Amino acid sequence: MLSITNLLCGHQAGNEPLRYGHTGTGGVGATRTSGIPKPVVVWALTRACNLHCVHCYASATAAPDAGELTRHEGMNLLDDLREFGVPAVLLSGGEPLTRPEALDFIAHAQSIGLATTLSTNGLLIDDAMADRLAKSGLRYVGISLDGIESRHDKLRGKQGAFAASLAAIDRCRSRGIKVGARFTVHALNWLDMDAIFDICLEHNVQRLCVYHLAYSGRGGNMQNVDLTPDQIRSIVDRIFQRSIELHKSGRPLEVLTVDNHADAAYMLLRMERDNDPRLAEVQARLRGTGGNRSGCNIASIDPKGNVHYDQFSWHYNCGNVREQPFSTIWSQATDPRLAILRNRRAYLPQRCQSCRFVDVCNGNLRTRAEAATGDWMGFDPGCYLTEAETTTPIVATTPAEPAAAV
Repeated sequence: MLSITNLLCGHQAGNEPLRYGHTGTGGVGATRTSGIPKPVVVWALTRACNLHCVHCYASATAAPDAGELTRHEGMNLLDDLREFGVPAVLLSGGEPLTRPEALDFIAHAQSIGLATTLSTNGLLIDDAMADRLAKSGLRYVGISLDGIESRHDKLRGKQGAFAASLAAIDRCRSRGIKVGARFTVHALNWLDMDAIFDICLEHNVQRLCVYHLAYSGRGGNMQNVDLTPDQIRSIVDRIFQRSIELHKSGRPLEVLTVDNHADAAYMLLRMERDNDPRLAEVQARLRGTGGNRSGCNIASIDPKGNVHYDQFSWHYNCGNVREQPFSTIWSQATDPRLAILRNRRAYLPQRCQSCRFVDVCNGNLRTRAEAATGDWMGFDPGCYLTEAETTTPIVATTPAEPAAAV
């Protein structure tokens, strides 16, 4: 995740330790002696979902998968994650609230001091569910929005889904639960970017995460409607502009972009062009993060207990928590892909290796590269920078002083 408002505006949301300083220490929670990264873990409780979104990375279905982790196995997993020292677990799906034990898992995580967030479409958050979530101590819920009402309902496959999601946002906010809106942008909805900002402001949403399209699950069938490089630049420019405008006006919306670390390089290009005095500071923070952290500071566990190097890599298993604890799988890193991801620079395409921004991008998203090229260490087409931009620093010039009047 790239925090636009933190880096461009200095906005402090309190979660900055999760964003920065991963390199050199092995990651959040790791020690300099062990070097073992402690990842944020995305655990999909179930594949079952009450919607059928066109871009779903989990290819969610109406019913649960056979062989999903049992309640007992789920509790043991949470205990292992807490003992291992992961900074947070994100409960996802499918739709996690279709799982009868979802609130039990939340309560247990809270009881053992494991920071927990919930990723949901919101349709099952009625007043009673909102009360239960608030009572559980859950502090953050991410709710997905795909555009204006007609667009959202079409992309989600259900009329009325948009209204239900907004109602869920309002219910959570009225109970003091922090809400983040999640918007996956592509050619079918990119013109709704400003509308999403406006919706966040109207409904007191505190965080907006703009996801670039990952070619995973059903999203793998959407490569032909991904944004062109020029469209991506236009969207990212608009995100930058709206974020700066909101900060100047005193609106505290936190804005992040996700799953495309070319955004970090593009931010530095912009700062070079503008002779921004904060360039060195921002560059140092981005280098400290190290770009894409799949297999290091982000991990995923699917409903059957398979471990993946991020939430978009369900096509590849690094192990299974029924056979070994997650802590063992992650710390020993005997899986070849997991091992390579810990030190991937030499395996990246030559264009990435020679790019002057490789230390703030780290080769970008491997699943998108694999889906597009067939090579998991191939070039990620999500990179929208030109070769000239990746090799030659911009020489910014100071505008000339106006001529004195005669």
